[in-house]
Amino acid sequence: MNLMKYKFLLLLFLSIVLSDFFQAKADVEEFHNKISENYTEIIGQYPFQERRNDIGIFYDFAWDKNNKKIIIKRDNQNLPIIRFSLFNKDIQPGVSIKKYNDTDLSQTSDEEIIKLHKQKVEAKLTFKDNQIISLKPNIYDYNDIKLSNFYLEFINNIDTNKGLLEITFEANFTNKRPELNSLAEGLLGDNEYCAERYIGPYPIDQIRINEYKYDVDIRTGTGTPVPPEGCYPIFFTYDNNEVKTIRSELGIGQFRQVFDFKKFPFDKQKLKVSIRTNAHSSQNISEIWPKTGYGAVHFLTPERGAFLGLEEYINNISKNYLKEWTVSNTNIESEVLILENYYSPYTNKTYPFHENSINLVLDIERNSAHYVYKIIIPVFLILSVAWFVLWIPTHHLESRLTTSIVALLALIAYNFVFSDDIPKLNYLTALDKYILLSYIFCCIPTFMSIGFSRFIVRNQRMVTIVNKRLRTWLGLVYLLASIQIFSF
Repeated sequence: MNLMKYKFLLLLFLSIVLSDFFQAKADVEEFHNKISENYTEIIGQYPFQERRNDIGIFYDFAWDKNNKKIIIKRDNQNLPIIRFSLFNKDIQPGVSIKKYNDTDLSQTSDEEIIKLHKQKVEAKLTFKDNQIISLKPNIYDYNDIKLSNFYLEFINNIDTNKGLLEITFEANFTNKRPELNSLAEGLLGDNEYCAERYIGPYPIDQIRINEYKYDVDIRTGTGTPVPPEGCYPIFFTYDNNEVKTIRSELGIGQFRQVFDFKKFPFDKQKLKVSIRTNAHSSQNISEIWPKTGYGAVHFLTPERGAFLGLEEYINNISKNYLKEWTVSNTNIESEVLILENYYSPYTNKTYPFHENSINLVLDIERNSAHYVYKIIIPVFLILSVAWFVLWIPTHHLESRLTTSIVALLALIAYNFVFSDDIPKLNYLTALDKYILLSYIFCCIPTFMSIGFSRFIVRNQRMVTIVNKRLRTWLGLVYLLASIQIFSF
């Protein structure tokens, strides 16, 4: 009797669960059918988030570390800084705006500035240098994909010889899809869904992490959140009555870097991880794709999670396995990439290509103790041996020459010992200048001893006086020159 009861309850439970499962599957199928009806291979409507009608001015972003929020970037006079101008290319990224019509923007909150610039009215902008430009509103399409998270797990290697940065990271991108909200309403619950049957384009798929190379053995296109089993790495989520596409990148990436070694070994470097929209922003409808009859703006903008993820790396000291470098600061900065003569194979024309991107910036400082204790101090000690020759009486020519030449040879030999620790460049680093200076001053005692040998018989006293003055003043010159080389 009990066994029959348990079987009945089990069948009842399975019937309820399976009924919900098949109903949910049917709802997802219906959602995909609605998508297919609206996006066909022939028409292929491009999913812009919004159609706007304003002056097309966008301000740069900055991270408020104290309040943990993203704000409008401002200069030292609290004036907002331009990120991109759609309708007037004379307005360059990085310039500051003093007034919007008669409104002083230095005294205006971020929220009010955003509201002002979304108005469908002609506006007169006053710049920091008091230049005035009038702009009329125009219609354009707008997309803004979010870098919702960026977790810097480890910095694996900084190869200064090859100009490479290798990191282990996880990046999550989100893209709001308002045109799909009405299609999902009443069908989908708050969950994740496959996007594999969606026929139209994915703006989020155009995002390009500008890597040196993409190695499939150490990278995967799925991270956290993980898409449903069997789904394409780009998938849908439906939360709070809003549809989004999500893309995750997880694994190891390598990025080209430009290093400046002029202050080596006390140098500081700025490493960049560039992420590009791979889409053209322009008011000229003939220069952009897709052709909707209006200009278009494509942005990639970080959210709080991206800044917090980078800060977590600095706060978690255990993640720093690089003994030669210390990460002093992290940031995310915008950049407008401009290619003046972009050639379109479709129109056979050339035109300026404007692409909005972001750079994840790592400020690093070299831990220079190795170079101080194993190069700078030993070189100074060898030079000191050569310089102390000037305290040997001038008439002991053989002793002076022997000691100074042995010290010079020792410096040359030691230079071969640490040569692999010094970057080989077409310009002199601070350490190169210091070593070259040490060579010169290591040769001076030898030159002085040989030169004195011609005059010592004629005037021993004068030679001794000159030797005394030179060893003092030239020694002071060496110390001052060394300080100047390593000064910042």
